[in-house]
Amino acid sequence: MENQETTASQGSLGDYIINVFSAPGEAFSEVGTSAKKGRFWVPTYLLTILFAIAFTFVMFSNEALKDQIMEAQEKAIQERVDSASMTQEQADRQIEGMRGMGGLFIVFGSIGAVIMITVYFFGAALVLWLIGKLLLKSALPYSAYLATYGLAAWIGILGAIVTALMILGFESVYATPGLALTILQEFDPTNRTHLLLSKVEIFGIWQALVLGIGLGKVTQKSVGTGVTVAAVLWLVWTLISVLIRSPF
Repeated sequence: MENQETTASQGSLGDYIINVFSAPGEAFSEVGTSAKKGRFWVPTYLLTILFAIAFTFVMFSNEALKDQIMEAQEKAIQERVDSASMTQEQADRQIEGMRGMGGLFIVFGSIGAVIMITVYFFGAALVLWLIGKLLLKSALPYSAYLATYGLAAWIGILGAIVTALMILGFESVYATPGLALTILQEFDPTNRTHLLLSKVEIFGIWQALVLGIGLGKVTQKSVGTGVTVAAVLWLVWTLISVLIRSPF
């Protein structure tokens, strides 16, 4: 049966990770039927969280990067004043409170990162499960889609490492491996066109492509179908994240 799980001997996690980068079609060949789906997503999830916490500490320990983050927050607050959703007095109090937080920025930044990663990680798998069930007519359980997303997310981890190195190298929180580099010196986080350019980056597109291949494999549909679904989801999320100014 399609959703029957196998207890047969399978390759190591390292083999699957290597295949994600070199032969994604093979990487996802047994994900849907594996009896131990947690090994495909738990390491990715935990490593992503640990990396986010570590990099939050690094960013808020670097004065140049911290100033850029504060400046972006202050611009966002000032926009609320300009739109009459907040008074200038309220904005001044909020900005003063942020400046006085000191080391608490690292604590709250880490907590916020963990929450956002968790929501994004499990939410993305939920969306894939709904599409698999309603559109692709697959009987696979939610855990299969969570495993698929978790395996593809190794590309996201590599992308996060490269991005972190670029941010530290350029000393700019807007230095990402994508189109944002073309306007790095003039980047404005309140400008939605600039935000859109920051979302068009190589690792995000690469991960969406591999996720599509995996989706096609686990649902036993064509690779073209899986890639098309993933591409549409990437485009929709890119537009939504620009509208809500999400960092993810």
